[in-house]
Amino acid sequence: MSGTEKNLVFICVDQMRYDALSSAGNTVIGTTHLSRLAQRGMMFDRHYTPNQICSPSRATMASGLYPRHHGLTRNGIALDGARPTLWQMLKDQGLVTHAIGKLHYQPLLASGALDMPESLAYWDRPDAASWTGPYYGFDHVDLVLGEANESVKAGHYAAWLNRYHPDASGLYERDASLGHAASDLKEIWKNAIPASLHYTNWIGDRAVDAIRRYAGQDRFCLFVSFPDPHHPFSPPQPYCDLFDPAKVPAPTVVPGELDRMPAYVQDCDDPAQDAYIPAGSKNREQGFMLRTDSISDDTISKVIAHTYGSIRMIDDAVGRILDALGATGALDNTYIVFTSDHGELLGDHGLLRKGPPPYRQLLQVPLLISGPGVAGGSRTQAMTSHLDFVSTFATLFEAQAPVNNGLDLSDILQGQRTGVRDRLFAEYHPRADARVYNQTIITDRWRFTCYPNEPAWGELFDLEADPWEHWNLFSEARVQDTVAQLRDELHASMPPIPDAGGAVLGAY
Repeated sequence: MSGTEKNLVFICVDQMRYDALSSAGNTVIGTTHLSRLAQRGMMFDRHYTPNQICSPSRATMASGLYPRHHGLTRNGIALDGARPTLWQMLKDQGLVTHAIGKLHYQPLLASGALDMPESLAYWDRPDAASWTGPYYGFDHVDLVLGEANESVKAGHYAAWLNRYHPDASGLYERDASLGHAASDLKEIWKNAIPASLHYTNWIGDRAVDAIRRYAGQDRFCLFVSFPDPHHPFSPPQPYCDLFDPAKVPAPTVVPGELDRMPAYVQDCDDPAQDAYIPAGSKNREQGFMLRTDSISDDTISKVIAHTYGSIRMIDDAVGRILDALGATGALDNTYIVFTSDHGELLGDHGLLRKGPPPYRQLLQVPLLISGPGVAGGSRTQAMTSHLDFVSTFATLFEAQAPVNNGLDLSDILQGQRTGVRDRLFAEYHPRADARVYNQTIITDRWRFTCYPNEPAWGELFDLEADPWEHWNLFSEARVQDTVAQLRDELHASMPPIPDAGGAVLGAY
């Protein structure tokens, strides 16, 4: 089948760990429809993002570039509109390109004078809801801005909800919770919005409508992006009640492990605060990482149960997308991708949400790909990255890839090769504390992280003995040769650039 006959449905979620999938060994969630996708295609068991924060990771997926090269190094910066994207590349190949959901290529808190459709200020305009693109290579967009109760402030979903269900917006609020909200963590409640009106189903509905509209008429690239399971942890019924908190797996915490980490890990966000920065307020570090010392085990179990509920809700929406592709006859000639921008700590290490330390729980994410030439039920141990989507789909769609930092995985998908690289790199650019700028190299044996602005800090994990990174070896005398070797290799490949990135236009 030539590239002129294929479609792409690229499904992205926000803040979902690799080990959330049934096909990755999770025995509790029951991601039935994502397992259907895995049975149709390939499961990537070592797929990583080069940045554990939303906007930089999403811009990497779209551009194939490290954040230092595409410029969106941290939330609050906009992706350059002239930057070539995967979406523009496929549009140039004649595909209709349509995005539904969360994009996060522009700051939510950018000034209205900047005319940015992903900013709250843009939606103060009376004509905002009638704007649908073009946007970063998409012919058409249906935007969801933010998560949970933030989603009703601006964007196409908010405009739809306020027009057709004007009394429903307040149901997203914590004060409307269907059950007792936790007193030791502000960001957990049982969402009162009916599931039929929740943005996850709104996105799924529009994806199904788009497939029905395009299939048989146009070749299409559909980017379907769900804001969940990103915090706050607040799915609607029945999903908030699907999992008994007493029966979900407890987080893995090794006593004393955080004492071996860089000192900033001791100074995290406040569970009593919203994980959101209102305009004009003091900056807080990206990810709003929390220590769980002051949060009860009962509350953490509810966080995990709610996260699992949000994932199940997404899984049900994915099932409807797969059914629509099947019903329209488009399934066999459509590449389907499922991934996440980054992961979630979910109580592991005694930490919650995400933040500067590039733990495996944050950098390793799910990746499933099915489509023409991909053997059903296959798996790969190839070390792959969000950097690789542009080059891979350039080959599969017979397009000319823009210059990028990624590799072509098409031979992996077609079973012609088993590996593409033997190390990966990551880089974190901070928002509030310059000391936490960090760079990472991952090999088969080691994950090493250095802090160029604070050289006494560092992280070294033996991935053979400690695969989920609970015991930092950085300060131990016996590994200093390894530390020096990995630091030299890291800086030869990625010299430190703490100030890389475009202009900061907003905090988020």
